[in-house]
Amino acid sequence: MKRNFISAAFAALVCLSCGVSMEEKAHDLVSQAGVAYEAKDYNKAKLLLDSVKTAYPKAFKARREALRLMRNVELGEQQRSVDFLDKELALLTQRRDSMLGGFVLEKDKRYQDVGNYIVPSQTIKNNIGNTYLRAQVDENGNALLTSVYRGRALSHDCVRVSAGDVYAECNTPFNKYSSKHLGVTTERVDFRYMQDGGLMQFIATADMPITVELSGKTKHKYRLRSEDARAIADVLELTTVLQAIDSLKSLRDEAGRHIEFLMRSKERFENDSIGSAE
Repeated sequence: MKRNFISAAFAALVCLSCGVSMEEKAHDLVSQAGVAYEAKDYNKAKLLLDSVKTAYPKAFKARREALRLMRNVELGEQQRSVDFLDKELALLTQRRDSMLGGFVLEKDKRYQDVGNYIVPSQTIKNNIGNTYLRAQVDENGNALLTSVYRGRALSHDCVRVSAGDVYAECNTPFNKYSSKHLGVTTERVDFRYMQDGGLMQFIATADMPITVELSGKTKHKYRLRSEDARAIADVLELTTVLQAIDSLKSLRDEAGRHIEFLMRSKERFENDSIGSAE
């Protein structure tokens, strides 16, 4: 009986010493993760903290420390992302502002919440009576290519641009408008960028004179003016910058929301810890 009691006590002592050893080893991992966190090596810190739960599932004190530190690590990651995005946004905004000197903003505040940037040579007042391709991009980065035709009624809905043996074509406009004045028909056919069959990209990158062919009930061909090709290329470049700014702003907002969530989670965790200690 006495021998059984001693054996049981020894077994309990062994278990106790194992438990202490577990906590110490787990705490050591948390300490290493803390060093990595201070060095802003967040990936290493997360790997170490994840291993605490995996290797020492019953080291409850260390696991609680690991959870607390993990929130700080995630906050550090998100703040680093915010800092990076802020720098990129500042650079892109500076680039956008330097480009806007080559554009005019067409915006009637009585009817429009969002205005359109257009190269001065392509404004309507500078092209009265002209047949041409006009490009514009709104303040949110949505670009539009418009085929403007004046002459005998054509009813065109297809635009093909070619340079040598290569071409781009689109016959799916999202908007068409036609009017007639003093026997002259004016047709405007709009194509959204990225739904334009590559028309804008083709014009912006072509290194040869471009021929434009309009197709409807009949066909009409003309040579694209070099100033119009340059204007379309400029609009496409501004579009790329504006879309990049919009994308970065979305990522910045998402990171900000994540930080707010982590801060609330951290506060709840700390309040729960205080309540448990009391």
